[in-house]
Amino acid sequence: AVVSTQSTGSEGEEGLKLKITHSHTVSSLAWHASGKYLAVTMRDSPSCAVLIHNIQTGTSQKPFNKSKGLVQQVAFHPNKPFFFVLSQRYVRVYNLVKQAMVRKLVCGVKWASCMAVHPKGDNVIVGSYDKSLIWFDMDLSTKPYKSLQQHKKAVRDVCFHPRLPLYSSVSDDCSAIVTHGMVYDDLVKNPLIVPVKVLRAHKAGSKYGVLSNVFHPNQPWLFTGGADGDIWLYV
Repeated sequence: AVVSTQSTGSEGEEGLKLKITHSHTVSSLAWHASGKYLAVTMRDSPSCAVLIHNIQTGTSQKPFNKSKGLVQQVAFHPNKPFFFVLSQRYVRVYNLVKQAMVRKLVCGVKWASCMAVHPKGDNVIVGSYDKSLIWFDMDLSTKPYKSLQQHKKAVRDVCFHPRLPLYSSVSDDCSAIVTHGMVYDDLVKNPLIVPVKVLRAHKAGSKYGVLSNVFHPNQPWLFTGGADGDIWLYV
C-alpha cells in the first residue's frame, strides 16, 4: 500500500510538503519533465514494482498489473506520453495514454543496471553489470546502434547532459567517463559518439566504486557520488 500525506506543523514550516510512504524499499525514481509526476521502482515488490505519483493531487497509479522481468529503472520521455522500463535484458517502451507497449529494445547483455533517455527522446543509453554501455537509436532499430566496452567493472549509472551533446557513465572501477554524443536533427545522420575524458577521483576500498552521476542543468559540470562517501564536482 502507498500512503500520501500533506505535511503540516513543523514539517511544513521546514519545507516538507508531501510525504509518500511505500510498502517496500524504493530502489530508483524518475521525474517527469513537467515536475508533476514522479515514478518509483520497488524491486522487492512482486505485484507493485512500478508506481507513478501525481505530486499535485497526491494520488498514485500502478501503470502495470504485473511487471515483465525484474525492473531496474524507469524513465519518462521528455515530450511524449512514453514510459521507459528497464528490466534485466530489455527496455520496454509504453504509451501511457493508450496503455500499450510500443517498442521493445533488446539490450544483448546479461544484466542491465541503468538507463538514460536523450533530451530529444529518440536515443537511449543502457549500462550493464557486465561492463557494457549500449546506445540505442530508436529511429534505426530495436537492437543496439553501438556497444561500448569502456569500463573495467560494472556500470552503475549513466546520464545525458540536458543541453550539451555530452553523456557520462560511472563504474565500480572508480571512473567516470565523459563522452561526446551528438544527435542530429537530420535522421539520415547517425549519432556521433566520441569519448572525451576519463575522470578518476573516488577511492577504491569496497566492492563498489562510483554509484551515481548527474550533469549541471546549464554548465558543462559533472557531479559524481561514490561508495567512499564523497561527492565530486568536475568542471
